[in-house]
Amino acid sequence: MQYLHPPIKRNEITPLIVFSFFISLSVVLSNHIQITGNTYSGLATQNHITPYGLSDIGVLVAVFTVVLLCCLALYHITRKAITAKSAGDNKPLAAKPIAACTAIMFALHLPYLLTYYPGFVFNDSLSSIGQALGQLPCSNHFPVAYTALIGACIALAHTLGLSTTTGCALYSLMQTFVMCATYSLMIQWIMQRTCIARWWRAILVAVFGLAPYIATYSIALWKDPLFSAAIVVVTVLLFDFVSTSGKITHNSKAWIPMFAMCCIIIAFLRSNGLLIDAGVFAALLLCSAKRTTSLRRTPANAITAIPLAAIALNLLVTGPIYSAAGIVPAEKAEGYSIPLNQMARVVALDGDMSEADAAYMNELLPFNEYASVYTPTCTDLLKWNPRFNNAALDNDFLMHWISMGIENPIVYFESWELQTFGYWTINHPLVLLHNGNINGGVPQMLNSQAEANAYGITIKNYLGDTAERILSRANLSIPLGWVAWGITFLAITFFLQGRRRYIIVFVPCLMLVASLLIASPIWYWERYGAALQFLAPFFLALPLALPANPPANNI
Repeated sequence: MQYLHPPIKRNEITPLIVFSFFISLSVVLSNHIQITGNTYSGLATQNHITPYGLSDIGVLVAVFTVVLLCCLALYHITRKAITAKSAGDNKPLAAKPIAACTAIMFALHLPYLLTYYPGFVFNDSLSSIGQALGQLPCSNHFPVAYTALIGACIALAHTLGLSTTTGCALYSLMQTFVMCATYSLMIQWIMQRTCIARWWRAILVAVFGLAPYIATYSIALWKDPLFSAAIVVVTVLLFDFVSTSGKITHNSKAWIPMFAMCCIIIAFLRSNGLLIDAGVFAALLLCSAKRTTSLRRTPANAITAIPLAAIALNLLVTGPIYSAAGIVPAEKAEGYSIPLNQMARVVALDGDMSEADAAYMNELLPFNEYASVYTPTCTDLLKWNPRFNNAALDNDFLMHWISMGIENPIVYFESWELQTFGYWTINHPLVLLHNGNINGGVPQMLNSQAEANAYGITIKNYLGDTAERILSRANLSIPLGWVAWGITFLAITFFLQGRRRYIIVFVPCLMLVASLLIASPIWYWERYGAALQFLAPFFLALPLALPANPPANNI
């Protein structure tokens, strides 16, 4: 583009054209996703794909034109920011500002805990609490590591002569502190690495401290908040590792312990954490293979081994150790959500299949029940159906999935669309207006408190109904699709601008998105991808944190 200075080269325009095309295609696909039923239990007659027509070509061309022009303009702006000399430093992050910001945000989040005391208790939470109290058999369906954390807080409360409710509140306090410390670490990174105006700190602290979406997430008794915090911290740490050619591991005593701890948290708190750690390991391995002489003086190989060690530890603990302890492993169906729904859609819509495939599907679930059990935007009612045969998943599941996919590629693609569109759409109104991050978990205060009371948990609002109206639990947030596409665009820009060693910084988030696109159990839930939203300020500041002239053969 000659009107830009310097002009964008042809080899730069081509990737931007491809990127713009896929965003435009996502808009067209989203326009045909029709949701008229409940997104949890709605059947294929209610949630479906409407027919395509010639008008879609016109929409695709129009959207593509607008998106490409926007991408070219944003690429030019980002390119200038990347090539500008950074005014920041690469010293270890200052501890005092992090502590001060943590304290401020923690205080701002406390009213939410007092309003929804002892924190949001979900059906999922009660399963872990029941196991921690010894009232339910121990199972890794909800990670044992998460159950152990809640159990430790409850045990501490009981030791002090306090109630299970207080134990849950202690967990909420601990989690809120960790989340606020995570945001503070990221804010300090932005301030210190870019040296932007000081008033930006106040704005960022206000956003993370006052935003109801963020505050309510901090007191949600889920495994996801700590998992998201670990991804945020790992992302920040990876930048410092690359930008200092590994020297940060010598200059900061906290870097290696924090990195190791976060890799372990990622591996143990969600099943897709193994994929994220594997991506980080592969990226570090590639970086260490290209390291310079200066990097050889750093423990690069040891750093590379950390995410691999976290994976190995997870496989050891959740395999032989859990088995020896009598802990029930998570059901295989939990990892087969999208393939299961694809196969179920074929049966529910009377698609083509061989006799062997039909017999297998009947083995999984009686054939005549698929039409009333298959829900396109969530797989829970299928895999949790009392007549669903989990054991059949060990009987050539992959071969039957491939066989049915060859016969029904369009049906498979439509099934994937309906179960993942929340993570890639930029225009679907259901995503843009989604405010059910907390309410989607069915917290006990929305229903009868009887089940919570059975575990000795009493829900109480200490600040009254007015506080509950002001500190709402139903809040909009940045759509995950917007952030996912934005991060992808920034990664492409870094690649085209020769900052390829920094692509590792994007790996945790890109692997998180990838895991949702291949294994999400439901069409959209912010809690699964919240790390992307929290890291939005980091990625916006990232171009300003780069040194102007990177070494030619650095990591």
